[in-house]
Amino acid sequence: MISINGGFALVALEADSLAAATIRDAAGESNISPVSIVADLATLIRTVESEKPALVILDLAQIGPDPAASVRSVLGAAPESCVIVTGADAPPRLISRAVSAGARAFLLRPFTSLELAATLRDTHRDFAEIRRLQRGDAPRDSARGTLIAVYSPKGGVGCTTIATNLAVALASRNRRRVALVDLDLQFGDVGVALDVRTANSIVDLVAHTEDADDAMLQDIFVRHASGVRVLAAPDNIAAVESVDPERIVRALDMLRDHFDVIICDLWSSLDELTLATLKIADRIVLVSTPELPSLKNLRRVIAATAPLLGDERTQIVLNRHPGKAGVSIADVEKNLGREVSATIASEGIGITEAINQGISFFDSRAKVRVSRSYLKLADAVVSEPAKTPIAVVSSTVRA
Repeated sequence: MISINGGFALVALEADSLAAATIRDAAGESNISPVSIVADLATLIRTVESEKPALVILDLAQIGPDPAASVRSVLGAAPESCVIVTGADAPPRLISRAVSAGARAFLLRPFTSLELAATLRDTHRDFAEIRRLQRGDAPRDSARGTLIAVYSPKGGVGCTTIATNLAVALASRNRRRVALVDLDLQFGDVGVALDVRTANSIVDLVAHTEDADDAMLQDIFVRHASGVRVLAAPDNIAAVESVDPERIVRALDMLRDHFDVIICDLWSSLDELTLATLKIADRIVLVSTPELPSLKNLRRVIAATAPLLGDERTQIVLNRHPGKAGVSIADVEKNLGREVSATIASEGIGITEAINQGISFFDSRAKVRVSRSYLKLADAVVSEPAKTPIAVVSSTVRA
């Protein structure tokens, strides 16, 4: 709980009554109290100066043409405050100025209370950790698991193969408790890829979010021979329509208390669930192959969702590299404007045979050497704590 005796924990500049109500709801969901919402910048600065709140929310539409000056004014009045900026259709240059001035996150309007609550909790938690490190305090308990999202806007590039083998690689390292969740709810193939069968799916997990314990999760997830706990896509496509994306996000967050790593294999569409999962992920693995159609789609998504996929949580993995006529890594990096973090080689028929048998590349029956690449990828995605996203976008973003 974020609370301050005798002062406000959160101060927001918000003139819109509906948005103000959403802020209060989000604060309540995050156990943040008390809250003050003011209608003009001058009042906000005075309140911040006297109350020294933990969190401050600024709406770009109400702080004038120079957001950086407003952010600096807030931090000048209360250096320990964590500033979050909101805005609708905000130009990237304004977001960049606000972040450069010290804002810790950006949230696209309109936002739901769930989106804001997640932003408030995560931003304050990571900002507090930065302050702790600066002060040299003792390490905090970091028992909660790491959520990794594996995504590509183009089908057929090997996302499921990478997600499943990454999970097995992580499970082989230091006896990690690894969960693998298929979030391609209509046509997911995680169960096929690892040759596991279960009647349970995300539908069953969502139904038990509030009362889940380790024993219940063992019943819901099926255990793969590697030790990975797998939650496959629903067999009944009709059941997908009944699942609320917000409830799935809550369920994924709950899993952090029971597993060291949670890997989510996402659908290629930028739907509400995909965007919400990318937003809460500690690490994002973006997958492409070294062909122009795949790279073009990935570049479009990175541009359309900026800055969601533009922070240090994101790693780009180039699958099936080098190809017979593929684009070079240098050209890929130039095309995407991002470094390639890892490459996965293609081993032709050996890869195909392993996939068709439903065995991981770490299985003794798999006639491939590519498992070494997955071990390197596994080390890369968990080697450093994911840094705080400098910006967050809402599920209303469109490609």
